[in-house]
Amino acid sequence: MKISNHDYDLMKLGFEGEQSITNELFYKYGKTYEPKQVIIKEGDYGKDVYLIISGKVVVAEKLSSSKKYKILATLGPGEIFGEMAIIDDQPRSATLVALTPCKILVFSPENFEKVFKTHPRWALKILGALSKRIQNAFEQIESYYRGRT
Repeated sequence: MKISNHDYDLMKLGFEGEQSITNELFYKYGKTYEPKQVIIKEGDYGKDVYLIISGKVVVAEKLSSSKKYKILATLGPGEIFGEMAIIDDQPRSATLVALTPCKILVFSPENFEKVFKTHPRWALKILGALSKRIQNAFEQIESYYRGRT
């Protein structure tokens, strides 16, 4: 079976991680975002997974009673988001906005699966992202119930 340059780049990213990100890889999978630009909108459907190369991204959740948002987290280089789209077929659970100029790799499920299968280190990245998500949920629940007593 012949490996295409496309697959080779993804395999290299799997084995070498962020050190393998070249201009060519960014050209194929990269996007740039300006400050305040929405990357993912809460409630939208999507399957892409994102890897931050540079810049900072704010994770925010819309407050049900108004048009205001609550900031849940700030993400930076090397962090992944959108990973829940691989696990479930639910709408996006938060809005992600570029805080600073950002360079981000955007992977379709098929492309991310190639990276994921190439090297188990990506499994740890996904587990880390899920762990943070669960921890934030527990903190929100705890904060909610503390305020009700």
